[in-house]
Order: sequence, then structure tokens, then C-alpha cells
Amino acid sequence: MLYLKKINYDDIEEEYKAFRAIPFNENGFENKYHDVTMEELKEKVIPKLLKNSEGLELEEGYVPDTYFFLWNDNKIVGLFKIRHFLNDYLKKGPGHIGYGILPSMRGKGYATKGLELAIDKCKELISEDEIYLSFNKDNPASLKVQLNCGAFIVGETDSQYLTRIRFNNPIKFGFKDLKRDTWKRILKKGTKVESIKNKFFEGKVCYLNIIEVSSPLVVDSPIGKVKIVDNHFKQLIFAPKNQNWWLTVMFDDQNRLIESYFDITKINDFSDSENPYFVDMKLDVCIPNGYGPSLMDEDELKEVYERGLITKEDYTKAYETANKIIETYTMHKEEYYKYIYEFLNKYKK
Repeated sequence: MLYLKKINYDDIEEEYKAFRAIPFNENGFENKYHDVTMEELKEKVIPKLLKNSEGLELEEGYVPDTYFFLWNDNKIVGLFKIRHFLNDYLKKGPGHIGYGILPSMRGKGYATKGLELAIDKCKELISEDEIYLSFNKDNPASLKVQLNCGAFIVGETDSQYLTRIRFNNPIKFGFKDLKRDTWKRILKKGTKVESIKNKFFEGKVCYLNIIEVSSPLVVDSPIGKVKIVDNHFKQLIFAPKNQNWWLTVMFDDQNRLIESYFDITKINDFSDSENPYFVDMKLDVCIPNGYGPSLMDEDELKEVYERGLITKEDYTKAYETANKIIETYTMHKEEYYKYIYEFLNKYKK
């Protein structure tokens, strides 16, 4: 069973091991006690942290915070730090929650489950009406954890995106990376990634050969239920720079076109030039093979706007982008399919 437990003296041996295992500074999470000795932990660190949790003996510019270890039964797997309220600096960066998972425990879903537990703790501890968070732009794994817990992006700095989580009825925004490395449905795949710059497109193109999946994927489309993922299906994925869309073209195991799907995006991030990622804006354009383009998920876009998770500018830009895609496709349909099949024929060899 997973649970959060406040730092204490009774568990000092396991806490000491955890402090030593989590790196000093990694992906924006600072573990100031990585090099602590057992004696220092007992005589200085734990007394200091317990007092800080009560708002006592705080250094100038610091706010009360509580250290919680994430336990899986009788074993520590992570560390979560919750700040009780924020100053201006914290609102523009670190936010309410910092967390790190022991290196040996990563990739097992502990970060997402731990953050869910930390959000519940925040309901008891923090004074703001929503949780402030952030993540490094070159750390999409942390982004995915936050999105899974209902985060939405509100701003950015040079190196980070700033996010928030509402306490009541959070909405999840989609995330995808170019190579689909985070897509657990795919058990075996092959990828080819290429940088492209021409009059049609500038960015990255990925040819995804889906060799084996855990189960097929059937989705709703404008023409009904459509299977878009199965063994030996293929995808061409176009990740454009400086745009607010992302195109996935899907083919079956006989290389027959299924559909073209344009995600309208909040961000297209190229911090990792070989595997960029996007966060969606809920609105999509779907073009099933043999049919015209259709807008999809307009109700979801409207909902996130009405709930204040995106701005009026975001809402308007999403429709402008989608309508431009439909207009351009309609005017250049023949060129579009010629362009797509040139890539397919090149990569499938």
C-alpha cells in the first residue's frame, strides 16, 4: 500500500537511506540533505524540518513546509515536500510541491500516485485555492505525471513551464512525444526520425512502425468506430516548429490509409530535438480516408475555456488554427496526399 508519512525519528534509518539515494539536484528538485550524515540527520536536520513545518525558525525568504516520505508498505520509494503557502518567488517557479523518486524505483508509477496523495495533503495544508507547480521543459516525464493529476499550463520561463491543479474535478490534457516512447500499449516498435524544412513544413517527422501492441486501439471518428492501432500498423507523425498543431497520419498493416489526425496544441516543445512533445488544446481535426475534414472535441475545448483552464486567446487561436488547417487541406488536397505518400514510400522500405 502506498502512503505519505511525515518525516520522523522512528523511521530515521530508512529516511537516511532515501536522502542519500535521491540526487542532490535533478530535474528541478533539490535534495539539500543528499550528503547528510546519520548524526546530522538526527541532531540537526529532523529537528529543523519539524520546526519549519510549524512555521518556526524559518530562514529569511522561506515559508513553512513539510517533508513527507512516500512509502510502499515498509519501504520508502520517494520524497515529497509541500509548502504551506507561497511568496512571489515560489508562485513564479517551484510552487507548492517538490518531489523526487528514488532512482531504483522509477518507471513504476510512483510519481503519479505520490503526487495524487500529495494533492490530498495540500487540501489540509495550503492556503491557496489551487496548487502551483512547475517542471523543466527538458523533463517531459514530470509533465506527464502532472497532466495525469489534472495539471494545466499557465505560463513559462526560459527553462520551465508553470502549471496549476484545481482541487475540484480536474480535467486531463493530453500529452504525446514524437517517438511514442511513453505509450505503454506499444510493446515493440521501430522508428525513423528526420529533420525537414521545405515550403510545406519545418520540424521533425517520425515514421513509427508498430510491430506489436498489448491490444488494438479502436476510437470514435466522424465515420464511426475506427481501429487505428494494431500489430504492424504504421504512423507518420509530423511535429512542426513554431506552430500550434501536430499531425498523425495512420496506416493499417497493408499500408492503407486510415485517417489523418491534427491535434491542436498548447505547446510543441523541442527541448529534446530528437523526441519533441506536445500538450493538446482539446480541439482536433480528423480526416478519415475518403471523407472530408471534421472538427472534433469542440465541447471539451469549450469546457476548459469556461472553467478558466485556458485563456480567451488560447480558445480563439485553437479555432483559427483548426480552420486554417481545413482551408489549406481543401485547397491543396492532391498535394497533401502526394506529400504524405512520398514519406511513407521512403520510410517503409
